[in-house]
Amino acid sequence: MIKTKSLIMQLNKASENLSLENKGVFDDIVVYVRTSNIKTRDAEEFLQQILDSFLNAEQQGVRIETVLGTTDIKHYCEEIVDTFKSSYNYSSLCSEYVMYIGMIITMLSIINYITQSLSIISKYGVNNLTFYLNFNLGIISQVFIIGITIIAIMTYIKKSCFKELVKVSKLKEFFKLWVIGCLWFSIFIACMMFLGGILVFRVNIILVIIVGIALYFIGNYASEK
Repeated sequence: MIKTKSLIMQLNKASENLSLENKGVFDDIVVYVRTSNIKTRDAEEFLQQILDSFLNAEQQGVRIETVLGTTDIKHYCEEIVDTFKSSYNYSSLCSEYVMYIGMIITMLSIINYITQSLSIISKYGVNNLTFYLNFNLGIISQVFIIGITIIAIMTYIKKSCFKELVKVSKLKEFFKLWVIGCLWFSIFIACMMFLGGILVFRVNIILVIIVGIALYFIGNYASEK
């Protein structure tokens, strides 16, 4: 069985053969499907089928709407996504969630341990370094903010698919995103400054990294099944 990463690479490479017009439509389909909360492997296999339809349409010299049998491509994608979701049970997506949680735990733990170590070195010297990572309200709030941000970004990107934006609208969207980005960064920094000193518990950083990496590989292995 071809791994999901290989499917993604093959899809990205093959899509370069599309015409500019069809490439724009296909890119919207890719973004919409990948942000629709279905299994990554299901998404990539469906996208490969859609890409084959696009390539066949170009070879036959017809529009993609003719091959798909509809002019409403967004609605067509919605129906496919709903079909996949109706076949899932409660635990179907757990493997991918476990993989992402492991990745976030590992990355944030390493970043915060480095920050914590630099702070200790600057104040007390190298001899006071410890392998323990302090889990304070600042770190916990960071995880929460990042999770909410990822969901918000995916929702925004999904809603922006299949839309033609005029220049004024693009400038408006850029300004809106800039304001939101500044607000997000300010909240993120504020959490570190004002909540970073409230200790919740301490855990050995090596244990945290082992757990994070283990969750990532377990989730990745299960998602390939």
